[in-house]
Amino acid sequence: MASSASTAVFAAVPTSDPADNQPITTRPRRKLTFTDKIEILIDRTSSKLGPILITIAFLLLSLTISCYFTVYIPFHYQWNEGEGFQGNMGYILTMVWSLYLVWGIIANYYYAVTTPPGSVLDGLEAENEATHFQDVLMEMESFTEFPPTCKRCHLPKPERTHHCSVCKKCILRYDHHCPWIHNCVGHFNHRYFLMFLTYLTTACIYFVYMGIGPFMLMAESEEHLATWPYRMPQALVAFSEVLACAIGLAVGGMGCWHWYLTLTAQTTLEQYNNNYIKGICKKKGDRFSNMYDFGIIGNLLDFFNIGRRGPWYTAFLPLRIPPIGNGKRFEKSGRGYVLDFGPDDEDDLV
Repeated sequence: MASSASTAVFAAVPTSDPADNQPITTRPRRKLTFTDKIEILIDRTSSKLGPILITIAFLLLSLTISCYFTVYIPFHYQWNEGEGFQGNMGYILTMVWSLYLVWGIIANYYYAVTTPPGSVLDGLEAENEATHFQDVLMEMESFTEFPPTCKRCHLPKPERTHHCSVCKKCILRYDHHCPWIHNCVGHFNHRYFLMFLTYLTTACIYFVYMGIGPFMLMAESEEHLATWPYRMPQALVAFSEVLACAIGLAVGGMGCWHWYLTLTAQTTLEQYNNNYIKGICKKKGDRFSNMYDFGIIGNLLDFFNIGRRGPWYTAFLPLRIPPIGNGKRFEKSGRGYVLDFGPDDEDDLV
């Protein structure tokens, strides 16, 4: 950045000033359509339901974890006194694996909920909104000549940034707003959200597998039900098993989708936009290439911040490790296709 840029003064210039004898008028607001009203209702509902859904998630996790350690573990393994570690190796390994999964689920869920996804004003200190706008422009002018501006919050919009209608602000590398974490999934917490889905899906599969024996025991005969040896009621155990099946399918599908996005260096919104661009490129006889895609290995290293922040095994540990960069500028592979909209094309991207 040139030295003169640090002394540049940005001031709001009115686009039109009415004459002294001319009344000030405003353009009438567009009448909301039925679709607009539905979207507003969904946004407000998502905002209000966030704390409730987090509480429900905590209660369901507590139920299944209690069921696992009070019913499933005792059903398969018992600590045998006098046999030492070698005689109880199966019990020890199962407990270590189980505690690792619980740690991964709770830690990543906590990080996804409490970590801000990142906003345009991150890292800036200003006294008022006017200086906020000026500081963002000063920060962005070094790598883009005419930064786009958000039509809703009226701040410059860095690349891969989108406005969240629920949070009412622009989110860096925005993926989507998740009511189950009462937060947006963005640049600084996408890792934790993906790993939460991964740990939870793995735990659900393992939970269902470990619960087959107790579940069949309940279904065999009334005699077994009358001599149920565990404190947890059979109804809660059956509910936990069915719940794990349902959550495993739902969360597993979402986890596979987000792993695909991670391996291809895309967010949910970018994937939709890239498909749109691919269609235009195909009609023009061109081939689309994602400018942020460095290949599967490169994308994994960038997403998990491996090699710069920590070694490879940190990807498997539920630690609070920030991503690479500030979320306002990203390295490009040099293979990206820059779409040139002609007179017959409209920029309808999200």
